[in-house]
Formats: sequence, structure tokens, C-alpha cells
Amino acid sequence: MSATINIRLFSSYFGGAPVVQVPGRLFPITVIYQPIPPEEAAGAGGKQERLDPRPYLRVLQAIDHKYPPEERGDLLVFLSGVAEIGAVLEAAQTYATHTQRWVVLPLHSTLSIAEQDKVFDLPPPGVRKCILSTNIAETSVTIDGVRFVLDSGKVKEMSYDPQAKLQRLQEFWISRASAEQRKGRAGRTGPGVCYRLYAESDYDAFAPYPVPEIQRVALDALVLQMKSMCLGDPRSFPFLEPPPPSSLETAMRYLREQGALDDAEDLTPIGSLLAQLPVDVVVGKMLVLGVLFGLAEPVLTAAALLSVQSPFLRPAHANPDCATARRPLESPHGDPLTLLNTFNQWVQVKSERSSNSRKWCRRRGLEEHRLYEAANLRRQFQDLLRDHGLVKVASARASDSYTRQSRHRERRELHRLWRRHEQTEGRRRKALKLQDGEAASSSEDEGAGAPGDGDRARSVDIQDVKFKLRHNVDELQAVSGSALSPQQLALLKLVLCRGLYPQLAVPDSFNSCRKDSDQQIFHTRSKQGVVLHPTSVFATSPELLLPKEERGKSQESKEGLSSRHQLLAFVSLLETNKPYLVNCVRVPALQALLLFSRCLDTSADCTRLVADAWLELHVPDSEAALRLLSAALQHRAAWERLLNQQLEGRAGVPEPGPDAREVTALTRGLLEFMQSEVQYSLHRLSGLEKQSLYVGPQTVAAAPGLPGLFQGAEMTPDEVKGGYRVTDYLTYNCLTSDTDLYSECLRSFWTCPHCDLHMPFTPLERVSHERSCRPAEEPPPEEPAESLSKTSALQRLYHCDACQRDFMFTSTEILRHRKQHQ
Repeated sequence: MSATINIRLFSSYFGGAPVVQVPGRLFPITVIYQPIPPEEAAGAGGKQERLDPRPYLRVLQAIDHKYPPEERGDLLVFLSGVAEIGAVLEAAQTYATHTQRWVVLPLHSTLSIAEQDKVFDLPPPGVRKCILSTNIAETSVTIDGVRFVLDSGKVKEMSYDPQAKLQRLQEFWISRASAEQRKGRAGRTGPGVCYRLYAESDYDAFAPYPVPEIQRVALDALVLQMKSMCLGDPRSFPFLEPPPPSSLETAMRYLREQGALDDAEDLTPIGSLLAQLPVDVVVGKMLVLGVLFGLAEPVLTAAALLSVQSPFLRPAHANPDCATARRPLESPHGDPLTLLNTFNQWVQVKSERSSNSRKWCRRRGLEEHRLYEAANLRRQFQDLLRDHGLVKVASARASDSYTRQSRHRERRELHRLWRRHEQTEGRRRKALKLQDGEAASSSEDEGAGAPGDGDRARSVDIQDVKFKLRHNVDELQAVSGSALSPQQLALLKLVLCRGLYPQLAVPDSFNSCRKDSDQQIFHTRSKQGVVLHPTSVFATSPELLLPKEERGKSQESKEGLSSRHQLLAFVSLLETNKPYLVNCVRVPALQALLLFSRCLDTSADCTRLVADAWLELHVPDSEAALRLLSAALQHRAAWERLLNQQLEGRAGVPEPGPDAREVTALTRGLLEFMQSEVQYSLHRLSGLEKQSLYVGPQTVAAAPGLPGLFQGAEMTPDEVKGGYRVTDYLTYNCLTSDTDLYSECLRSFWTCPHCDLHMPFTPLERVSHERSCRPAEEPPPEEPAESLSKTSALQRLYHCDACQRDFMFTSTEILRHRKQHQ
């Protein structure tokens, strides 16, 4: 039910359903149109700059002039965003200080709960409240005593770019339905006045209704829910207001990339589980993957924190004291781990001295209410994983009668405090003070009760009472108090990266020359020129993003070689005045791309690798490149196998399926893989380079024999890229390259220690032969060693009359082979 619903649309959708209208009580409202003059609507040079507060101050002056102070009635101002509220707040507080007739209060979602609650408090006699609010007060919050409404006609809403997977916060004109909703806030308790800072003709030109949310948000979760409810193809579903087809296609493609849908667009085992988790797809994947490696507890906390609004109220550099106090919480690995440290430390503070937890949060610029939300969500995630058999139910610890009685008495006291709060504090409105024209609550501020305060209720933190009733504090303290080992930390970063992939950003090549954090530029696959969000730990310490060997240097080496290239895996991409990376974690580039890329293409000698057709890796050491690629293939295959066993064995089995020894072996292998030290260069491909990336389809006689490198995988020619398909994500020798002559120059004589074969090999041929060759007492491989040479479009079938064998040789290789028989 809604006062501004599109009745005709809903009625026709349900086959001409009858409509019942129940008129509410609304006092008469006078509407006054006061368009902003052109010289006040734009800044110098015609550019929209900082909002001019003069039109808003004129309304305050008009109210003071026309209505005596004895007439109660507060003013609610609708502004589009936080920056606009700040501009009007500064000028309005100056005016309030001069007149002593106003208390000016901001209201938006980034304020602490205590600051938001002040809008419900009572002003002193003869003083009005001026509430500067976003559209949060349009439908979500009802404030008593509002008699005047000032409508700017603007709103900032989140829109979604399906191509760039970018959330964009943009300013729009409101709809006529929203304008009526705002006007109605002035007539709830008596006759009101609505001032509109636009012309009546502008109002008539507004859209009748706002754009529905389904047409301006990502649809990943919606598609998953529809699939789990067996509602058929979302593209053909009869939506009330259909979303853009591009958004649906992007959601389907994204879910396939994340493994939630198969090629037939049916739910996979992990997709079925993700559909039941009330979280974003990437966060849900983190939960499932964390359980596999025994990291359920830290991943539960990280997933909960990434699913709520950030507890950090403001950037650390805005307050030096806050930055100093926050420094021990910051993790050099990224924002999710900083949030994890913050939550764990907060739990320790609450378990040791709960009365000081609010003071502890305030000193570090944290909103404690969001930590409470994360704790509640963490418990919900834990229950869901238990219900699906992914984590065990903790067995109750044996305790003596004295401990049980103490816990019982504690819970009884907590319930008593909760009931007393509901009967007294929960229903009492506080009073505001007017101090130098600014608002300050006469009751308890954000901290604990002041020393000597006679009000007993002020010494009770009701949020802490609820926290202790809902959670096992001892269990939570034990979990949060155990520090992660370096190995667990490395695995946790891998889990986060796999969950977030392909949301990666590569640093700009000139970042090492830029010292300030706001000058650090990054590029995603679909969006160039993004920057770090001001609350990111990397915004305060940009040196963490530079390879160790590059710190302190003005520029990279000429070749760009390093073993420490890093990428940023990010949770979301948000654009306000700039495109921002939100909640980032840094990961080693080479290892992450080899382990997680959806599409991996190689050159003939594997020294050149291209991940997902946008990031190129060049490893000069061919032998090292081959060994890393082979190890990555093994780890990926083992990881997928164990994950499938875990998901398939969760139903009806007390202990999930994967063998603990296999998990341990995979863990050890991944840790060794992540510690690999290989010199390589990282390059973001340009549009022109992408156009000439692949050799294209070729006519070849047979697939090359490289069983040692690719573990005997069946290799089939790729009809689009060229080269050979090894797995569903790896295509071998499909990249255009001019390194054939270079590879030939790398040939050198080598003797196999197993079969004593002595002949010139390239590094590729040597590694492949060494992996496939067997000792003399074992059966020889099916293919001779000579057939393991590098494939090329110039190779052809050659039969040697001297040794009576068939080979795939180039012309040069044929001549070299003939010389061996001379």
C-alpha cells in the first residue's frame, strides 16, 4: 500500500483488479513556488559548483518574519546529498547563531545513529528545528512537529551501468509523486506550508513516478532467486515493469562467470546454495570457499562486515587524532582485513569493559551501531551454513552448577534492564539545547554517562544489553581473540580474491611517480581512471601498493620486470564525483591471474600470457613460466574437485565430503605457489592490441604432444583464436608472436637424465620432455621425445626413413634431424 502508487499500472497488471482507496487525514497545505534565480543556481563561469545557500536562508527569514516564535512548527529541508547538506548547514548555523531562533540538524545515512536520533528531540521554547535531510525523510522516517517543508526538487539516486558493472550516484529531478510525498510531510499534525525551489512549470514537466528500482540496480541476486524458484528464463518473465535487457544479460553472464550457472543457465550446486544466502554473490562465495580451508570464522566476520555499511564514519586523514587511534587497526593487505581487525578488537573491548565500547568507537571514528549489525548478520550467516551442513554445530561445553547459575543470573539481569529501558527511556523524547546556535543534546551524548550523573538510565547501554542477550560473548571473544597465522592470512586473501574475481583493478604505470593517494590511478577491465575511496587503507598509505623494490624509486625499470606486481581485488565500483574502488585487497598479479582467470591464453613457449583478454604477463624465463603454469593447472583442478565434493556431500552428511589430507595438500601447494619468486612484467592491453591478439584458425595436421606440461589433457584446435584448447579456460599457442626466431636461438644441447637422449632443445621442449620421460625400467611413453617439439603453423608431418618414425617438424627441424643421421 502506498499513497503515491501507480494505481492504474498495478490494477491492469492483475487483470483489472478492483482498487480500494482509504483516504488518510491530511491538513491543508499551502504551496509556494520560489524558483532559484539563475545567478544563484550556477557558480562562476556557469559551472555547477558548491551549492549556494541563499535561497534556503531566505525561507528561514520568511518563516521568522511571518510566524511568531510562539507558534510551534519545525522546518524540514529536502536536499539531494551530503555535500549539499554541508553547504546549507554551514550558512544556516551562522544564521541560527545570530537569531537564536533555530536549531539546525543534519539527517543522512552516513551520520552516526546518535546524531540521526537528535532530529526526534524537542527544541527549547521559542526555537524551531531546521532539519536538513536527504530523501531518507521522504518515506523512511516520520518526524513529528514538522509544519514547513522546503523542497529543492532534487534527489541523488543510485543507477547501474551494466557494461562497466558500476554503481553511479547521480542527481536527478524528482517525480511528481515524490514531490507530493515531500509536501505531505508538512500537513500531518496541522496546516502546513511547502516551499518549492522550482517553478510550477518545472513541476508539471516532472515524470509522474520515479524510475523503479528494478531498472537501475544490478540484477544478479534477482536472477538467482528466480532460478531457485523455477520461474523460467528471466528474459521472458512478465515483470510489472521490465528491467533493461542489457542488465539481465549482464547478470546472466556474470553468474556464469562466477560458477553459479552452467552453460545451459541452470543452477550449479554452488549457485543453489548462493540463492539461499541473503548476500551478494561474491560475499556468498567467500563464505563457501572459506569453509573449505578451515577459515569459516574469519570469513564469516569479513562477509558480514562487507554486507553492511562501512563502520568508518569519515576518512582517517580528516582528523589527526582519529587517524592515530585507527592506525593499529589498519591492515597492510587491504580494507576487508582492516574491517576484520576492527571487529575483533571491538569484541575484545566489549568483553573486557563494555561500558567503554562507545567511547572506544567514537575515538576511532567508528559507528558502533554498524558493528552491532555486522555481529547480527554474522550469526545469521553462521546459522545458514550450519543448516546446510557446511559447518558443525558447536557442542555445548560442560560447566559446573556455579557457572550455570551465574549465567542465568546475568541473563535475568539483562532482561530486567531491557524491560526498564522499554518502559522509560524507549518512550521519552529528549530535549535539545541551544548553544551558540548549534545543536547539542542535553541528555547523554555518544559516550557513557558523565561522572556524578544522577540518572541511572544513562549508565545503561541498551545496545550492549541486546548484544549480550543475542550472542554468546565468550564464544565470540575466543574466536576474535585468536590471531591469524601468516599462512592463514595468505589463504584468506586467496579466498577473498576468488570470491571477488573478476573484479580486479590494475595500477597505472605512472603511479610510482605520484606521491599523493588521490593521484593513484587504477584501471578495471571496463572502466579506466578510477581512484581509491577516501576511507580505504591504501588511500592513507599508498606506498603499500608499490612493489618493494620500487619503493623510493621515481620510476620502474626499463623492462618493467618485478616479482612483486600487485592487483587490487575490489568489492564494488562506485561513482559520485569520481569513480571509486570500494573495499580493496591487494593480491600478487601473476599468481592471482593464473589461479582465477576465466580465459588464459599463451604463446608457443608460454613466456607470454594474456588473462581475460585485457592483462598481459611476460615472463622472460620460459622454464619458470612453464612450471608456474603447470602448477596452476594442478591447483585449479584440485580446488574445483574438493569444492564440488564439499557441495555435493553437504546434504544429509554430518561431516562435509572433502578428504582432510587432500585439503592439506592443496593448502600447502597454494601457499608454495603464492610464494613463488619470478621476474615478470604486467601490461594492460590497449584496444589496438586486443584487435590483433590472436593468430586465428589454422590448418594443422595434429595437436602437439605435450603430456608432461598439461597432464595428458586432450588438446583440440581452437576454431576462433587458433592454437589448442587445453581446458575450458586455457588456450595454448593462440597469441600472435614474433618470438619463433628467438625461441630457435634458445636451443641448446641437453642430455636427458632418464633416457640419455642428447639433442638441442628449447626450454619448452626440455620441460615437456623431462615431465613426460620415464626411467628406463618403466614403459616408454607412447610418443617419442622428438615429437614434443614446439607446435607452429609451419609444422608438417615428416616420416624419417632412417629411424622409421613420424614427426611433426618445421623445415628447420627436418634439416636438423637429418644431420643427426649423417
